[in-house]
Amino acid sequence: MPAYTYLIQVLPRGGGSWATLREPRTGAPLSGTFGVLEAAEDGLPEAAMAAMAGFRSMGLKLRIAFWAGSRINERLYSNEISCMVHSDGSVVTAEEIQQEARNQAEGKPRVRPDCPHAPHDAACGHAGSCGQAHRGAECEAVRPACPACFQEVRPTAIPALVEEIRRTGDLVLRCSSCEALAFEFDTDLVCGTCHWLVPGVNEELEDQYFANGGEFEPPPGSCPGCSGQMPGLDRAFSLDCPKCGCNVFLTLDKATPGGTITTMCPDSACGEFISLPATIWCQECGQNLRSPEVVRKLTLAANALRLPDSVDSRESEDVRLARRLANAAESLNRRYSHLTQEQKNLLLDRGFLDSLISSPSPLADWVRDAVEMRAIGHERYREGGMRALRETHQRIMELGLDHRVAARTVEQYWGGIGDWMS
Repeated sequence: MPAYTYLIQVLPRGGGSWATLREPRTGAPLSGTFGVLEAAEDGLPEAAMAAMAGFRSMGLKLRIAFWAGSRINERLYSNEISCMVHSDGSVVTAEEIQQEARNQAEGKPRVRPDCPHAPHDAACGHAGSCGQAHRGAECEAVRPACPACFQEVRPTAIPALVEEIRRTGDLVLRCSSCEALAFEFDTDLVCGTCHWLVPGVNEELEDQYFANGGEFEPPPGSCPGCSGQMPGLDRAFSLDCPKCGCNVFLTLDKATPGGTITTMCPDSACGEFISLPATIWCQECGQNLRSPEVVRKLTLAANALRLPDSVDSRESEDVRLARRLANAAESLNRRYSHLTQEQKNLLLDRGFLDSLISSPSPLADWVRDAVEMRAIGHERYREGGMRALRETHQRIMELGLDHRVAARTVEQYWGGIGDWMS
């Protein structure tokens, strides 16, 4: 029976990128999430379900990728995946993964023609390989903005939100940035064709919020501080190391509600002790965590690290793009001293970075920011040539003196795009 190398990943409850589970002290893959098994090719879905069974109690979405052969000590590439199986039983073949990569490289739109609200991207529920590529990611087209603080940080997993709206009819949610009960959703805000949020969702949310006179009342019998919407101790929790950016995955079954949590970055090159202050818990009941965005900010502050700039949904698109580039550059600069020499060398390889732009799988933390900067640079050049690149770079400079180093980093990673000289 042929051998396959497998890797299990989870999608954090707050959304974002798929993460590999690692031992908090050593940084090695958590036991049972990486290894070699033997199975017939048509038996991989069944083998995947068996391998993921031990991790279903976390209550998170899981997926497992397979590579042909025993490749424990080899580098694993997304374009060599034999197949990928999700915890809901869906299977994505190697052909679908490669076709999606080709579609992205060719700039083909991900549109559902029969949807009256098209075009928007595949995250709205399109089937097939393009749906796989955006599984768990936020939609590029319709992102709810909080009518109280105007931050676009809730929600990142729109399909789950839509499912809940369709099930309950009405849903009042807290903003993950300002924590106000500012969102009131109903079925009129869901497209009946693509089961995604309608384009006018933000105008509707604002009208409802101001018609109510501000924040909505919490559900009867719920905690006024968290309204039972925040994860409890039975949930897993994920955050980035505030020093190097490595993903830190915690299970809270042994944590004391209302208390401080101390852990260590799993990256052995970093080894940063991370303190999560007691203020991460609901300040009313003390039993549930506050929103992931608030926990992240409180953790950064408790560890005396700079908070990144927030993104105001009212800003122009060019300013928001400049902030996105600046944040990617600052994140890369923060991680750089913790990288291996091989990783540093690869970051200088423009061909290597460009080859990852159309990767259908989430990228490793150490290379993600560099690839994002390259991808945006190529996109701006296609849209408006060197003039567009210069204008976007100028927008970064105009963000303030604190962003001058970030602007220089963007310059370096745009080298070779058009006539851009780093």
